[in-house]
Amino acid sequence: MKIISFLGFNNYDETTYLNPRGSGGYKTPFFQEALVEFDNPETLYILLTKTVETVPPKGASEPNWDALKNRLDKRVKLQPIKNIPEQNSPSDIWWIFQQVTNCLEHGDSVIFDITHSFRSVPVVALIAVSYLRVVRSVNIEGLLYGAFEAKNKVTNETPTFDLLPIVSLLEWTTATDQFIKTGNGQALASLLHSSNSKTENLARSIDGIAQGLQLLRPMDVMQEAANLPQHIADAAPIISQSVPPFVSLLERVKKDYCDFGLANPIDYQKNAQASLLRQLEMVEWYAAKGQTVQALSMAREWLPSLLCYYFNLDPLDKENREEMELLLNGGKIKDKEDNTIKESRYLDEWLKLPKQKKKQLNKLWGGEFNLANLRNDVLHAGFRKNPKNAKDILLQTEAIIKELQTISTVWNLKDETI
Repeated sequence: MKIISFLGFNNYDETTYLNPRGSGGYKTPFFQEALVEFDNPETLYILLTKTVETVPPKGASEPNWDALKNRLDKRVKLQPIKNIPEQNSPSDIWWIFQQVTNCLEHGDSVIFDITHSFRSVPVVALIAVSYLRVVRSVNIEGLLYGAFEAKNKVTNETPTFDLLPIVSLLEWTTATDQFIKTGNGQALASLLHSSNSKTENLARSIDGIAQGLQLLRPMDVMQEAANLPQHIADAAPIISQSVPPFVSLLERVKKDYCDFGLANPIDYQKNAQASLLRQLEMVEWYAAKGQTVQALSMAREWLPSLLCYYFNLDPLDKENREEMELLLNGGKIKDKEDNTIKESRYLDEWLKLPKQKKKQLNKLWGGEFNLANLRNDVLHAGFRKNPKNAKDILLQTEAIIKELQTISTVWNLKDETI
């Protein structure tokens, strides 16, 4: 295990630093010495400016660096990082950042001590913590601060604070942002899985929503999203104990995904219109997130589902869907001699539909927009003659979604669950 610390220029007074992870303390003017006693690191890296390295503080007989070396002689491998800039320019900050990251290798365990850091260095340490966790899989065991200004003047004991739980908010924020922007909930669910057993239900809901969106399982998404508000309400008091601001992030999750919620979405006798509306919202969500393949796939399936609703059929039944697709393709299958070899048993009723409704569906399915063909073009990765280019696909997807919204209005779809 390694410790990375910063040594300042003050003339430090002796105090008893309390162990942040247990009982007892250690009396010393240098917090670094207390850390060596508490954690027994293999290496202690000390970042030094030229002044701290060479100039004694006022009233001292030697520089702080020499005093610390003498106190830690043979107790730990002491590794100085010299010539830390005393200015605060962007180039200086990045140089310090590089020196900090150079101390660590893949898989290292480290404690950051920011007690005697200065100017922008605490921010550098904060960024380094997040960076190293991702890039080098470094295990950050603590971000410590010996709070000398908060010492007990009667006992001369100084508390030590571990600020790592505060830093963890960055992880929660990043994971939540990823889920909101992309629908990938793996990182957020992982944090919830590891935080407390009482947050497991919320983790499973987020996993379920994310996987359902990724794998085009709208029924799964609706079911899990319906459970989301209660699971958020149950988990919020637990999470707020360790990461209080995360409760506000959960409200963002609730706002973005709860609208997909529908209890028992496969009960089409009861929830047909509500299900169609939520499926359309998912199509819009996919398009807004740049997930055009999923948007087109869902849009293509939405039209047969709409007709299943009209004919009071179960849209999850394969035969029913095939019948509706046959209607969308004209209602008849003919041979090469133009003889009808199959006719939809719903054709007469289909022909009684208002002309505007039939025209809209025909225009979208196989006419001007040719949604069925566009979906196939995309799913077959363009391996066909004269495939559409990416720009045209995006423009046509946008137009298709507008047309679907119009159809939803014309068909007077309403959310009967409200």
